[in-house]
Amino acid sequence: MDELGNQTVKVVDRVRGKRGVMTEVATAEYPGCSVQPAASTEGVPLERSEQWILYAPPGFPESTENVLAVDGIGERLHVDGDLQTWFDEDGIADHVWGTLVEWKGGAANG
Repeated sequence: MDELGNQTVKVVDRVRGKRGVMTEVATAEYPGCSVQPAASTEGVPLERSEQWILYAPPGFPESTENVLAVDGIGERLHVDGDLQTWFDEDGIADHVWGTLVEWKGGAANG
């Protein structure tokens, strides 16, 4: 499979510990990803966007509990909704797609 992009996405799992306190544990890095602004305004840098679209290789974790660190954007993105695996006409996983937003922390975001 061809790479989807030239960005690396680091997945940080949010793990529930004692007394329900969430801690963050870096797990894996996924090269070959592409993260693009969902909408863009001329002259506004990529990292200043409010919502992004993720294209990742098959096998990228679909958990909504993860926080993501993306090359060129920063360390605090979160999956907004569900990620979806897309399949080609032969039924082979082609890529994972979904929407990301800035991670604010707290119960409202997951």
